Amino acid sequence: MEIGTSGWIEVRLPKGPDGGGNTPSREDLNKSLNNYSLLLAPGVLGGIFTLIVYPPLDQGLLVTCGLCVLFLPIVLQLRSVFRKRLNQEAEQLRTAYVYSSIALATVAFLLLLNGRLDRSPVKIVRATLVQKTATQSKGRTRYVLTVSSWRPGRKTEGFRVSSYEYRRAVVGKGVAVEVHQGYFSLPWSSKVSPQ
Repeated sequence: MEIGTSGWIEVRLPKGPDGGGNTPSREDLNKSLNNYSLLLAPGVLGGIFTLIVYPPLDQGLLVTCGLCVLFLPIVLQLRSVFRKRLNQEAEQLRTAYVYSSIALATVAFLLLLNGRLDRSPVKIVRATLVQKTATQSKGRTRYVLTVSSWRPGRKTEGFRVSSYEYRRAVVGKGVAVEVHQGYFSLPWSSKVSPQ
């Protein structure tokens, strides 16, 4: 590092064997890309929070798209490692991490606004309980009630509920679902109550 004739500080990199500057080591690139992968965290955490607080009725497609966006830069990085082109593709990988993190955060924010800004009247829908499912994973139990759908083109709807609501529910009996239209016309449910 030296001060140039224009008064600015200039950084001069030593030339490598190919005539260019030194290329970073694979370890340095991995550390750099791991730091870029942390950019995905706000979108992932925001998405999980939003899906819990304002669960959309059509979660399947949203979650699938979110997972594709999340894993795209990771898969691209693994491909670069296996092809031994990590040095050449590092900048594209950084760009992929940035764009994926922006996409995830944007979707999470829009879902949050869809529920938070929704001022439409609550619509109570009555449906019949078709199935109860309790699955255990890592010491936690997930309770899901599957009800007959009131929407055209669908047979059933699934809702996560508390253990209290799960115990109260009886297959074949009625269930009341509070449905909101959503600010961006993406319907979401706020409460599921066995009758």
